Amino acid sequence: MSNRLRLVRRPTEVRSLSMAEEENVQGTCEAANESPVSESTARRNSLCIVASIRNLAHIESAYGTATALTVRHVVYGRARDFCTRESGIMTRSGEQIVVLIDRAVPEDLANAHAVCSDHSIVDAVVAALGDAPVFTSMGPIRAAIGASIPTCDGTPFDPESEASAEIRMGTRTWRTGYARDMEIAGELLGAMERDELCFRYEKVCSATGTESVSYWEALLCRTGDGVPVSVGKWIPALERLGLVSRLDRWVVTTVIDTLRAHPGISLGCNVSIQSAALGGWRSTVIETLAGEPRVAARLVIELTESAPLTDIDAVADFVRALQQLGCRVALDDIGAGYSSVRSLMELGVDIAKVDGGYLHQARSNGCARVHLGALIRLTRTCASHVVVERVEDEEDLHVAQACGAHWVQGYLFEPIFAAGLAQSASEPEWD
Repeated sequence: MSNRLRLVRRPTEVRSLSMAEEENVQGTCEAANESPVSESTARRNSLCIVASIRNLAHIESAYGTATALTVRHVVYGRARDFCTRESGIMTRSGEQIVVLIDRAVPEDLANAHAVCSDHSIVDAVVAALGDAPVFTSMGPIRAAIGASIPTCDGTPFDPESEASAEIRMGTRTWRTGYARDMEIAGELLGAMERDELCFRYEKVCSATGTESVSYWEALLCRTGDGVPVSVGKWIPALERLGLVSRLDRWVVTTVIDTLRAHPGISLGCNVSIQSAALGGWRSTVIETLAGEPRVAARLVIELTESAPLTDIDAVADFVRALQQLGCRVALDDIGAGYSSVRSLMELGVDIAKVDGGYLHQARSNGCARVHLGALIRLTRTCASHVVVERVEDEEDLHVAQACGAHWVQGYLFEPIFAAGLAQSASEPEWD
């Protein structure tokens, strides 16, 4: 039997398939013997979503087969529960989870594509399958869920092609590191679920008149012991696990809520480059901002490229969509990690933020000062505004000014917390 899927009308009795039935399906949702209909009818009646546990192989390598089977069993159960709530059908194709949901999709492909571009249901699937940890004998494990809507071109599709490519697992050192990352993810996402996260706000201001504030960057902190502590060093662990989009979703949603509550300020927040490439998550953000243009105009999305950028076209689409809504987009930490001038040139962002390491090297090194000046001039050809980060004292400010910086950010300027937002203001437009 072919391992490709065809969308068809669901049976009259809505249900999710049992585990035994899923095994017998062997990668097809085709119910031709029950209710054969045309493909155009199928597109009118069903939306197909293909989901997967992207880190299942990693979990097996790090924790063993029994733990991986437990995670898979729980996630499949969540998929069946989701389909029960949404009056859908769930089946499997290999390691892929296939969900069929009733949607009103027009017959003509142009309109169908527009409907399928609305990925809010994908975000709901990802949340239902992966938001809660899976409790195993090895401790709580977080499943990284990927989901997508197959291309609406009227042709069969291979669900295996919708899955992310596996990353090769390593040695005992890799397994130890993976387990440590999972512990960190559990701590950080658990703090989020317990409402223990908050923001410290750093101003992005003019290098020549530091009272002129363009926006405040919201930097994530944890308040479990009553004192806000930065959690920035933990976030790469979530990126390595493929779990960072859940945190990014919370960050952006919370910042948007803060903008609603404080109409006189502009705020920026960090979003991993991984999250920017995910259709469901980003479409939900875009749909929210499309209905609130005054909020969108005061939001700056800072893309952090601390993980390799594998789909630059998808990220560029996200950048353009945000800009069309009136948002500004920045590329963070240029010159550090994976952030590169190539990304800066191809993404077309509004703001380039130069990593503070260049400024610190330039404090007492003439060659480094020349390099910083050249980097500022280069980035200014790609973005309309350039910010030099990690300005820690007056000497740093003078060096940044001498190298051509127009905008700066760092510990020199007193940060504020939520209580200080009401007394602070920022201009949404650059001078």
